[in-house]
Amino acid sequence: MAFLMTPWDGANDPFGSMVSQLTGETEKVRIIDLSGVPNEVAGIASAVIARTLFTLKIWQSQSEREASPVLLVCEEAHRYVPNSGEAQYEAAQEAIRRIAKEGRKYGIGLLLVSQRPSEVEATVLSQCNSWIVLRLTNDVDRNHVRSILPDSLAGLTKVLSGLRRREAIFVGQAAVLPSRILISNLEAKKLPRSHDISFDQGWQFEPLSTEKLNEVGGRWRNQERVPGNPQ
Repeated sequence: MAFLMTPWDGANDPFGSMVSQLTGETEKVRIIDLSGVPNEVAGIASAVIARTLFTLKIWQSQSEREASPVLLVCEEAHRYVPNSGEAQYEAAQEAIRRIAKEGRKYGIGLLLVSQRPSEVEATVLSQCNSWIVLRLTNDVDRNHVRSILPDSLAGLTKVLSGLRRREAIFVGQAAVLPSRILISNLEAKKLPRSHDISFDQGWQFEPLSTEKLNEVGGRWRNQERVPGNPQ
């Protein structure tokens, strides 16, 4: 969003270069990392991203929409469209809710990923027409999924607590038939870097020195990630 702080000379419109960061002619997959951003800022930022993508599709021609469909993936969706109505995410909720309701006809889809479906806004979840549900042991989450699924498929939720690792229930328009599937086992280099830190091993090292903490503080202040670090 640096273009907001740069004076416009009235000649070179920065809009194209700004939007190309979200959907351009280079990489087809764009990752916007908001993990370290405060909730107050992350809510506004995610709202701007969702609104920008939706408005872009509105102003495209029909042929442009058909040639460049967009899928917006919201990881940790309960943070951006919470069911509790948190004020700092009100703008994001409204923007993502609009994509869920109207996005398909303009060529923009929505994929919500969450470990706690009961904490995702029910209005948005009800617009999802395909589901991949892995093991859920929490009764509240299972009941929430049961309330969203069609009545004829609600019985599938009875097996959710007994699913094995990588096993899931696949239902909806994307599935030919409601199925119990096994997700492919990925190579170690392709797995997400989301393993937990070992406290037992970590406590065997000496505490971080003041110099090291100053280095971390510098990265925090300048918003610089360590290359190769899990986000």
